[in-house]
Amino acid sequence: MDETTDLQGGQSLHLGQATGALVYDTSMFGATSPIRGQSYRLEVQPNVGTIRFTNLLADYRRYFMPVQLYTVAGRVLHYGRYGRDSENELLFPLYIGYPQLVRGYDIGSFSAEDCEDPTGATCPAFDRLIGSRMLVGNFEFRFPLLRPFGLNNNVYGPVPIEVAFFADAGVAWNRGEKPEFFGGDRQAVSSAGIALRVNAFGYAVVELDFARPFQRPGKGWTFQFSLSPGF
Repeated sequence: MDETTDLQGGQSLHLGQATGALVYDTSMFGATSPIRGQSYRLEVQPNVGTIRFTNLLADYRRYFMPVQLYTVAGRVLHYGRYGRDSENELLFPLYIGYPQLVRGYDIGSFSAEDCEDPTGATCPAFDRLIGSRMLVGNFEFRFPLLRPFGLNNNVYGPVPIEVAFFADAGVAWNRGEKPEFFGGDRQAVSSAGIALRVNAFGYAVVELDFARPFQRPGKGWTFQFSLSPGF
């Protein structure tokens, strides 16, 4: 005898969106990341339908080369959801611990030992990385691995490899909250370390990061792997 059972599914979501952006870009790209110039992007993305909210993005990047082959790079980025349903349960919270944002706080690197609550009900070290709005700052000092040491006459050598010393910082918060440096109680997190980028024959940029997170008590150096060019 066959039986049919109706299972309750999740709530459906219908959304329509439009995007408008002001973009400026004079940056010059090297083998694995930009090396000169600057860029900015100001973007507004309203979403209407089952829920209503607006995504706002402000992204400014600057690159300059004080000495040939060596690049100083900086970025300031704000991304947030605003409006009535900006923190609706159907939306996944924003997370600042991705390798492209603040290194050393990868979501897969957290364990119960990182949480101050022995019951595991809360984890302040992780919870402060999520929210509906974020502000991130990044600094890098980049150079080709082989050329400065005279190991190859070409800029990058047979395999384009770039080394970058970096410092990252970021803060996430929700509606009704403010970052600590704006008089609120949401603490920023930061890290520093060294990154190695390899151009994999033009198909992808492989990045290996050795990061020291400063707001993870008892956590030393961490290793991260990602497929993305430098910011």
